Amino acid sequence: MSSLGVNVKNILIIKFGALGDVVRTSFFLKNLKLSGNRIVFLTHDNSLDLLRFNPYIDVLLLSSFSLERLAGFYFDEVYSLDDEREILDMIPKLTYKTLHGAFIDDENKINYTDSLSYWFNMGLVSRLGKKHADELKKSNQLSHAKIFKAIFGGEASPEFFNSGYIEGGIKEKIPLLRSNDIIKIGINSGSGGRWESKALPITETLKLINLLLTAGNARIRVFLLGGDAEVERHKYLYNSIEREGLVDTGNSNSLLEFAAIIKAMDFIISSDSLALHLAIAQGVKNLSFYAPTSAAEIETFGTGLKIHSLSEDYCSYKKDTDNSTITAERLFVKLISNLWIEK
Repeated sequence: MSSLGVNVKNILIIKFGALGDVVRTSFFLKNLKLSGNRIVFLTHDNSLDLLRFNPYIDVLLLSSFSLERLAGFYFDEVYSLDDEREILDMIPKLTYKTLHGAFIDDENKINYTDSLSYWFNMGLVSRLGKKHADELKKSNQLSHAKIFKAIFGGEASPEFFNSGYIEGGIKEKIPLLRSNDIIKIGINSGSGGRWESKALPITETLKLINLLLTAGNARIRVFLLGGDAEVERHKYLYNSIEREGLVDTGNSNSLLEFAAIIKAMDFIISSDSLALHLAIAQGVKNLSFYAPTSAAEIETFGTGLKIHSLSEDYCSYKKDTDNSTITAERLFVKLISNLWIEK
């Protein structure tokens, strides 16, 4: 049995999940690393770009990696942060001192350690049952950062690490990103096609863009942010705006290019999404909106404002949650009621 280090604590973090969740989990790596630990991070191939330049990761492993090779390593701590069975099936193959999080128990059921019970009690695999889990999610007022502070034993440090070459390249591709003479407001109005109720209704998105572009500040430019799932949405929005000031940043940017675009913004308006977490990680001021998910769970570290649905099924984690109260007017009033866009 080999060790990844001598006289250091070897830590394995297993986090696949959503891309935004990978980003916010990475906020704890600095504290873990500065405590003298060696960090191994196992994630999905899709998350590579989100972690590839992170200096606090000693070994970055992907899902395409032969997991059997981990059997020869010893870990002092393993943080198992996902509840997919195909991921958890590898846990028994590991050699470790302490496990935190999800695992397959003796009855072949997905279970979790008491150290992460607060988190998993609100999830799909909750030992308390779905009804109780849903109630806990809605009543919870602790952010992800506060919950995981107790788990990892230290403060979160929002950071994102990119390539200067990529950040410079995206500004060459979209020259307006270089301008200091405009106020750049990015709008991530879609939901990636998975949670439609996370998206800002397209009619409200159109209203919001028009409100921003007629707000009386000629320096405002609105940038459309999104991926492949937002191609038709952005085409409709761009063709529906009859005034200058709307910029489509494209839908085929790599994750690192997308992060660089967000970094260039003065402000973004976004759902609970990867765009929001990348803005928080890079200190970009933001306004986020919530219908199916919890606003309380998101820690903006002083960068953001929030509004949430006023409907009864707010924070129900249903894909068809009523998001009709997330309106352009509410977002616009929230935005202009602070001084962030005055420069």
